[in-house]
Amino acid sequence: MASKAPRVGDVVKSRTLPACDAGFIVGTEGIHVWVRFFDHADEESWDVYARRDTLEVLSRANSR
Repeated sequence: MASKAPRVGDVVKSRTLPACDAGFIVGTEGIHVWVRFFDHADEESWDVYARRDTLEVLSRANSR
C-alpha cells in the first residue's frame, strides 16, 4: 500500500529530529508541512517546518 501524503490533523513522528517525539500537522505547503510537536504544543512559535517525507504518520485525521 502506497503511503499517502500527511494532511492537517494527522499525528506524525519525526524521523530526523530525535528530540521531538510526536506532533500533529497544523498546515501544509507543497512538499512541506508545519508540525506542532506535543512537547511544545502550548508555544505557537514552536511550529516546525519540515519536509513531509521526513515524517512517519502514526494516526490519520478523520476525513469529512
